[in-house]
Amino acid sequence: MRIREGIQDDVAVLKVAGHLMSRPQVVEFHGHVKRLVDDQVVHLVADFSEVIWFGSAMLGVLAASLVTVRKVGGDLRLTGLNPTTDHALAVTHLNTVFRVFEQVDEAVASYQSAQFKSL
Repeated sequence: MRIREGIQDDVAVLKVAGHLMSRPQVVEFHGHVKRLVDDQVVHLVADFSEVIWFGSAMLGVLAASLVTVRKVGGDLRLTGLNPTTDHALAVTHLNTVFRVFEQVDEAVASYQSAQFKSL
């Protein structure tokens, strides 16, 4: 797995690439999220547009990462899911827990919308 990180409007965008199958391959993602939270970056978008498939290990890591950021008042939003990865979220009902967007820009903009609603 490869993770490229960028910051867009105070939101960390994690561009994930590769085949995500087993625990050793996906545990790096949660470690990356923890480092961001330690640096007080709590608005995250994970872009899976370069991922063909992921399994139960990645689903578990995604859920753990979401808990990590929500404990400190943040959120992890997903984008770039293909029919296979979207199906994995639907079967496990994680699609009801995560906010999922078509494009990175939409996911990033959703943080701005949420801030204005809370004012």
